Amino acid sequence: MTRMVQWLVIGILACGLLGCGKREAKVVKPSGVQESEVAIWVDQVGITSGQVQQEVIRLAPQPPAGLPPEELAKFQLRVLQQAVDNLVVRQLVKAEMERSDILISQADIEVAKEELQQTLGEGRSLVMLLAEANITLKELENNLRLDIFKNKVNQDKIDAAKAAVTEETAREYYDGHLEQFTKPEGRIVSHILVSVPADADEAIQAERRAKIDGIRKALVEGADFEALAREVSDCGSRVRGGDLGVVPRGREDKPFEDAVYSQNMGDIGEVVRSRVGFHIIRVTGEQASEVVPFEEVQSHIVAVLKSQAQQKITSDYLAELRERAIIKLDGPLAGSSKDAAPEEPAVDEPTSVEEEAAP
Repeated sequence: MTRMVQWLVIGILACGLLGCGKREAKVVKPSGVQESEVAIWVDQVGITSGQVQQEVIRLAPQPPAGLPPEELAKFQLRVLQQAVDNLVVRQLVKAEMERSDILISQADIEVAKEELQQTLGEGRSLVMLLAEANITLKELENNLRLDIFKNKVNQDKIDAAKAAVTEETAREYYDGHLEQFTKPEGRIVSHILVSVPADADEAIQAERRAKIDGIRKALVEGADFEALAREVSDCGSRVRGGDLGVVPRGREDKPFEDAVYSQNMGDIGEVVRSRVGFHIIRVTGEQASEVVPFEEVQSHIVAVLKSQAQQKITSDYLAELRERAIIKLDGPLAGSSKDAAPEEPAVDEPTSVEEEAAP
């Protein structure tokens, strides 16, 4: 995108997300910020286009491979929207923290880091997390400080909301959402993917086709499927030897699904073309539909419902901060997108226990 288009997209998203134009802002512009670089004013603090671009890069250093142009554009819009929201929220909470007498100590930060470490699982570290999230240790600690502050400000409400989640509450949720706890009927599938960019020319497509044909030839001649998947597959499932788990009907592209449900168990399938590239599929088993007993998921449901209750309180708190703040566009976009239709914030708030449990 050109610089003007970048400004336009950021501005439209910011207006939809933050309700720009609802109040006239009288902004005292602080020193040290170049006016021409400011994309958004949050009360008297400027957020520059450079900061927005840095947040975009942090969220998505590169787009997913193989997306069609329309899907790529949607992805870029979502990332921009999330970047704007992240920066505005951080500034709002930071300002509240500076006005508050609540103190966040380094000991609080260390406890939060330890709790975060425990959620990462065996073999993963904070260093790895920082690399994946594209942030520094200082940025992580600053973000944790804001999170701790949000929790402390709302602690009484959070405690009450969590206390309201009981075994009975969990049972009611379970009974009302049995579909979330039903293992779908499907086939257990592994695959190897050679991705093909959506805009690939004939030469690239031919090169990728030759590559997948060579991989299939090696498999037919006895190569180990899992080992080869780990080595050459372009899908994230390569870390599991190509294992996709259960593939129910209706989840994948039709050519992929047709192959899954027509192949014999254990066969090395013919090459299949989907919207993301070429696949070699192997069906390794079948799963019948089954409802998971409440006792097996009770503790998980309770934990997730408590987490959702806390997220709701935090979301309401942030909405209140937005309502009180004066948030205004600046630069070339001032007044250019007042008629932009409001959009929902791109906040990753789970809407179900199933969504919360998704990897």
